Amino acid sequence: MLKYFKSAMLFILFLPFMSCSSSDSCTTNNNYRIDYYSGGGFTGVESGITISCEGWAKFWKRNLNSLRQTTDSITISSDKLKKISELMKNPELFSYNNKFAGNYTTHLVLMKDIQFNQITFNESDLPANMPDILKDLITEIKGIKK
Repeated sequence: MLKYFKSAMLFILFLPFMSCSSSDSCTTNNNYRIDYYSGGGFTGVESGITISCEGWAKFWKRNLNSLRQTTDSITISSDKLKKISELMKNPELFSYNNKFAGNYTTHLVLMKDIQFNQITFNESDLPANMPDILKDLITEIKGIKK
């Protein structure tokens, strides 16, 4: 019992150091999160990808009136993560605004530190005034494969 107690105490003491390792990488990579998903139509099903500055991507699906269910997750290559991190530094991502209300809608939700922007659009017909930086970010996101 004493051995178990000592092991538990050591684990508790080292827990803060173990859990901070991923937050350090986010600090150097701007601490962001990206949600890119499409949905609607007759079924109301949404599917998309969530990307974290920590270097992972989660693919998910959500049925109408339910929670997201992760279908797959991968580690993003360091090159792709660097490209996305560089793109996320551009303030234009958080100043552009577009609201599209259609039967089938694509959402791009950007969160970086305290900044937030949600852009909705028709994926097959991008808005003419959409900045190139957003188009580049969408291209990088679409390049992440399961």
